[in-house]
Amino acid sequence: MRYWLFLVVVSLVACSNVQEKLEPTPLQRINAIVELDEVESISLGGGDQTGLAPAVKGEVIAAASASGEVYLLNSELDEVWDVDLDRTILGGTGLNSTNVYVATSDAKLVALARDDGAKVFEIVLPGSATVPPVATDSLVFVKTQIGRILAINAQTGETVWVEEAKEFSVGIRGGSPMTLEGGTLFVLWDSGRIVAYQADSGRIMWERQVAVSRGRSPLTRIVDSKGAPSVRNNQIATATRNGQVSLMDARNGQLIWSLDSDAYPGALLAFNSVIVVETDGTISAYSAQSGVSLWSNGALKFRELSAPVVIDDFVAVVDLEGELHLLSPATGAIVGRVDIGGEKGKVAPVVADFGVLVQLLDGRLSLLEVIR
Repeated sequence: MRYWLFLVVVSLVACSNVQEKLEPTPLQRINAIVELDEVESISLGGGDQTGLAPAVKGEVIAAASASGEVYLLNSELDEVWDVDLDRTILGGTGLNSTNVYVATSDAKLVALARDDGAKVFEIVLPGSATVPPVATDSLVFVKTQIGRILAINAQTGETVWVEEAKEFSVGIRGGSPMTLEGGTLFVLWDSGRIVAYQADSGRIMWERQVAVSRGRSPLTRIVDSKGAPSVRNNQIATATRNGQVSLMDARNGQLIWSLDSDAYPGALLAFNSVIVVETDGTISAYSAQSGVSLWSNGALKFRELSAPVVIDDFVAVVDLEGELHLLSPATGAIVGRVDIGGEKGKVAPVVADFGVLVQLLDGRLSLLEVIR
């Protein structure tokens, strides 16, 4: 019964989004002070891309297409190997020093050897996963749509621990990626509850309700997020749809401040501020000390922005036309832009030492660099 209710709610959300969708704000000419250059671009294959994200470790990139292709690439996007799993891949890739990990639509976790792409193991999950697995050399963490976190031995595929969410309100399960920082796994569940798990054991270190929905209907009570919790300097920031932007102490969950906001794409803790992309595409910054508004920029409204990230000394987002925008963290002004082309940048760019990776919904993976 719950499964069918979930499908009905998702359908209603989709219909609502179609009815309320507004025309993207036209891009205005900017006085660019930062130049971005597309160094290389490759096609990873077709399929109905749902927002796949590449993973980086050192000079190595793991990437996948929705149609089932898994790639290992070097820092210049040259192919080391590729494997066709012939199954839809959801959420993107995980990567450690020995293996590449992907979750498939038939609820399997597949591990491929970094050396040659040979299958190391394949295990059945309790449900499908739509966010990337997070991998260390010892464990792989998977968040499923049925509200479970699994820690899996990274070499054998054996389950080390399982934790089930305690969902209390309506949400779209599995939406927000996980964040692993300093031995702690931070998970924002789709009811608006954030939990800090001890990564090795699964022990709950603290938990807090960071979004309290005040709507009267199932649609207005949804408080999901597509942005991962943002951790920096022992603080953690979260943002949700129809909910709140919150800043907490990452060590104990103590609330520093919270304010009402509709910020489905997510939050970024950087530059001594919390920067959020609101659901309508407005980008706003708040003081990390007090929560006081610092600036707000509506120039990219209704352009279906990704979660924000730090690129060099700037805030960056990708929009529905494959445009990557750089904003000044001090004023919010757009100071750089590059047209990657293709379709929609649904997931946040991935920043590496050798450049910036952007994977679009049409399967194109591009490597960019900032030129001063």
